[in-house]
Amino acid sequence: MRTLKCAEEFKKLGHDVTLIAPTDGIGEVSGIPVHWLHAPRKQRSQILSSLKFNVRLLRKFMQLADTTDMFFVHNTVAAATIPFLRRFYKFRFVLDVTDVHAEYLAAARRNPLERLLTPLILAIEYWIIGSADHVIVVTRAMKDLLVKNGINADKITVIYDAAEIEKIETGKDAGSENAVIHLGSVDRQHGVELFVAAIPQVVAVRPATRFYIVGGGRELPNVIKLAQQLGVREKCVFTDTLPCDEARRYMRKAAIGVIPRQDELPNRIVTTLKIYEYWASATAVVSSRLEGIAEIAQDGRDILFFRAGSATDLAEKIIKLLDDRCLTESLVRQGAVTVTKHTWGNTVPKIAHFALSPDTDR
Repeated sequence: MRTLKCAEEFKKLGHDVTLIAPTDGIGEVSGIPVHWLHAPRKQRSQILSSLKFNVRLLRKFMQLADTTDMFFVHNTVAAATIPFLRRFYKFRFVLDVTDVHAEYLAAARRNPLERLLTPLILAIEYWIIGSADHVIVVTRAMKDLLVKNGINADKITVIYDAAEIEKIETGKDAGSENAVIHLGSVDRQHGVELFVAAIPQVVAVRPATRFYIVGGGRELPNVIKLAQQLGVREKCVFTDTLPCDEARRYMRKAAIGVIPRQDELPNRIVTTLKIYEYWASATAVVSSRLEGIAEIAQDGRDILFFRAGSATDLAEKIIKLLDDRCLTESLVRQGAVTVTKHTWGNTVPKIAHFALSPDTDR
C-alpha cells in the first residue's frame, strides 16, 4: 500500500512512473503500468527465497535502468541488486525502509544455514541502505540504529507510517464490549502466543470475554495448540489468512485491540500498521511498551502499555479496560485524534518531496 500510494503521488506530480511489484499478473494499477513478478515465499529458507526474488527483480531492473532517473525501492529485500546496477547505469536510489529484515532473521528461529549466514546478511543489508542517496525510515529509533551501523545521518529522514483510515469502519457490533482482537500476521515476532497465554487470566475474571485472532502465519498452528493446552480454545476465534477488507471487518466485533510484540530489536524500531487501524476503527489499544510505538502514542492517553513479555500484565491491562468503560472510551477518543496525523494524505506528499529533492532539510 505504501509503495502504491507513493507511486500515485509521483504520477500526480507529473512524473512517468512504472511499478515493479507482486500483483498476481495485473498489468496496470491506478493508471500506472506494472511489471509484475511473484512475491518471495517464506515457507522454507528466508535467505534462499530472498535470493530468488532478487534474481527476478534484477531482470526487471535491467529492462528499465537505462531510461530511469530514480529507483524508489520499498525495503532492502527488493534492493539487493541496485548498488551493483549503479556501476553501469546513472540513476538516483531512494530507499524507503519500514523494516530492517535481517534483524528479524537474527531474532528468529533459524536453520543451520541461516545461523551461519546471519552476520553476513546483516552486514549486506546495512551496506545496501548505506549505498542509497536518500533513506526514509518510520521511527527515530530506526534512524538511530542505522546511524549506529554507519549510515550517514544527513541522508536519513523520519516519516511515520500511515493507514487508509477513510476505509475503516468505526461502528461496533453488539457484544463488542466483551471482546478482544489481535489483527495481523501470526509469526514469531508478533507475540500472539503471549496474547493467548494471557487469556486464562482474563476469563478467570471475565468469563464472557471472546478473543479474535484474525490473520495467518507460520506460528498459527502453535498458537492454536497453546489455546487447546490452556483450555481456552472455545473462547477463541482463529480466522487464518483473510483478504484485507474482510479481516478489518472483524474489528467491529471487539472493543480492545492488542499488540503483544516481544521486546526485540526489530520490534523496537517500527510502529506496526495495526496500531493505526485500531485507532481508526474506534478500538482501544493495549500494547507492549516498545520504543517505536512510544514515539507516536502516549500511555494512558491513546494507548495502554504493558510490560513486554508479561502475560500477567497484559491480562491485567485487558481486564482494566473491560471493567472501566470510561477509560476505554477515552482511549478511543484520543486514538481517533492521533490517527488523523497518520493518513496517507499527510504522509505521502512528505515522502515524495524528500525522495525528489536532492537537498532536503531533515
